[in-house]
Amino acid sequence: MSDKTILILGGGLGGITAAANLRRLCAPEHRVVVIERSATFSLRMANLWLMTGERQHPEEGERSLSQLAEHGIEWVRAEIESIDPTAKTVKTSTGTFAGDYLVIALGAERHPEAVPGFAAAALDLYEATGAVRIRHALEEFKGGRVVILVARTPFSCPSAPYEAACLVDSVLRRRGVRERSAIGVYTPEDIPMLAAGSDVGEALLRLLKDRGIEFHPEQIVMKVDPAAHLARFELEDATYDLLIGIPPHRVPEVLRAAKLADASGWVPVDPGTLQTRYPGVFAIGDATSIRLPVGMFLPKAGVFADEQAHVVAENIAAEIAGKVGSRRFNGHGFCYIEVGDDEAAYGAGNFYGIPAPTVTLEPPSPRYRQEKHELERTAQSLWL
Repeated sequence: MSDKTILILGGGLGGITAAANLRRLCAPEHRVVVIERSATFSLRMANLWLMTGERQHPEEGERSLSQLAEHGIEWVRAEIESIDPTAKTVKTSTGTFAGDYLVIALGAERHPEAVPGFAAAALDLYEATGAVRIRHALEEFKGGRVVILVARTPFSCPSAPYEAACLVDSVLRRRGVRERSAIGVYTPEDIPMLAAGSDVGEALLRLLKDRGIEFHPEQIVMKVDPAAHLARFELEDATYDLLIGIPPHRVPEVLRAAKLADASGWVPVDPGTLQTRYPGVFAIGDATSIRLPVGMFLPKAGVFADEQAHVVAENIAAEIAGKVGSRRFNGHGFCYIEVGDDEAAYGAGNFYGIPAPTVTLEPPSPRYRQEKHELERTAQSLWL
């Protein structure tokens, strides 16, 4: 058995989980290489805590990728310039790498420039620096209209806009300015988190209604006028005093150039094995498209990237050992949804369910919020 090299493209949750499991499962002579341009790893769920002031600095939730070396995982800090999925080679800003296997975990790129005026007007919840800017804006907010704007679907972490709305409500109540404020969510979606089923969506709508938060569905923003504090939609306009935005998402350009993406705009994979149409090339997490039995796509969420990484790592390790990998991704997932006042709801179920996903949402409680914090700590300690 010759020595093998597994190239993992991306150092987010999925990539790091895959690397850690491959290193644990494969003999030392096999190389596990992570290629990532960032120097640190963090989970985006921490942005909500930066927004509310529970955390003050993005560095509090970051871990250095240089520590991967302590566990026998190679880290190449580089920009990925091109991918040849047939040859399994990757050209980067520091050189070209060849692998026996590729695991693509590059996530989704955010593209605020796709909506005119969006980048200039909206505070980006999905950037740590944007979350800090939102906190500062909320600290100075004297009253008015707060709009949480979802520019396009699909987007990562489908619960985040609704968590942000509930947390804004909580912050403004704590500051005593909620009665002078309005909060509205504008989204292209019909109901929140539709892929989880109508019962979950209706439960989230009740959570918003209970907090006096407006919900404006089927709203596709065409442009934002920063000077007029106006968001223009196909059917109506909305004024705002504070605009919190979730920008359009798209598959990374390097994956489009490699012709790994299809007409969906994302990378199609086998729903069970996560293999692309190229043997030995796998894709996990937000860059992928997996069509569910109901016709919708699997949501882009970290919990799925994590489980998919385990599946891919076990099957690659089995193949290297001369066995047949038998683990399959089964579409099960869960989500903690923060609602303010130190509580979170908990959703879980089977997204591969036939004829439809079977997902339930448990009411908010302090227990679930504590579990969410424990989940982050567990993810951070995965490879430290």
